[in-house]
Amino acid sequence: MEETIELRELINIVWKGKWLIAGLTTLFVLLAGIISWFILPEQYDSKATVQVASEVQDAGIMSSYVAAEFTPVIFTQRIKNPTLMNEALEKAGVDEKFDVERLSVSTQANTNLVELKYTALSPEVAQEQLTLFIEKTKERMNQSVKNTLQELEKTYTSESKYLSDEIEGLVGTYNEKITKNGLPEILIMQTLIGSQIITPVSDEQMNVLTKVDGALHNELMQMQAQIESKSVEYRRVLDKYQSVKTGLDSFRPDPFIRQIVDPTLAEKPSAPSKLLNVAIALIIGLMVGLGIVFFREYWRNSEPVK
Repeated sequence: MEETIELRELINIVWKGKWLIAGLTTLFVLLAGIISWFILPEQYDSKATVQVASEVQDAGIMSSYVAAEFTPVIFTQRIKNPTLMNEALEKAGVDEKFDVERLSVSTQANTNLVELKYTALSPEVAQEQLTLFIEKTKERMNQSVKNTLQELEKTYTSESKYLSDEIEGLVGTYNEKITKNGLPEILIMQTLIGSQIITPVSDEQMNVLTKVDGALHNELMQMQAQIESKSVEYRRVLDKYQSVKTGLDSFRPDPFIRQIVDPTLAEKPSAPSKLLNVAIALIIGLMVGLGIVFFREYWRNSEPVK
């Protein structure tokens, strides 16, 4: 019986304050509607999905450098770089600054897919700017790899020049030894081409060869070995240089960054959620109205008796 009385009292309190509750609820709903339909700007989302995969093409000697750059993590960091994106906007003639809060980037676990969402005040702007940001990111990642390859090219060029000078010095010293000791000039050619040559030797040359002592023979053999070793190293460096040079001339980021889903053109705004805002305002209005009504009843009942 006691519970019924308490419930009846609660209902009576609410009924007595029905107009206050209704008024406050209506006020909140009207304010939410005005703000949602006439004040808050509409926002539109453009979405895209990008695949970042360094293993889609055999990059040869460049593979390690490509693999280090073309990853979903690096792509995410570059596309969220305000300095880089502001460069893209400025180059495109867009008079606004990049707001990283309007760009949402997420990577799918255990995949090389990156999902992008960019919000703007019109569907066309959202689509255009998201496309611009993706292209700028591809361009910067491309340039990063090219810069690395250019530095590598300089290193191989310097190394090959050093080896060339070293070989030139060894060959000059070897030839000087041959000439100084009156040895057959065929030995010079044999060293240059790195192979044994069978050719007639004159009696005079044979006499000179028979007089070559062990020390001179060992010295010549060591110099030949050094020349051959440096030549092999020189050819290896040249091969690497040529590979880097070829890769540098033909490198493109497109095989490594592919747009699985191109930036979309939104058909309707994503925000504000007008009906949701009105529903929230309705609930808040009811709660505020009920709170005031119950507080008013409490205040009246707690008034001290005079």
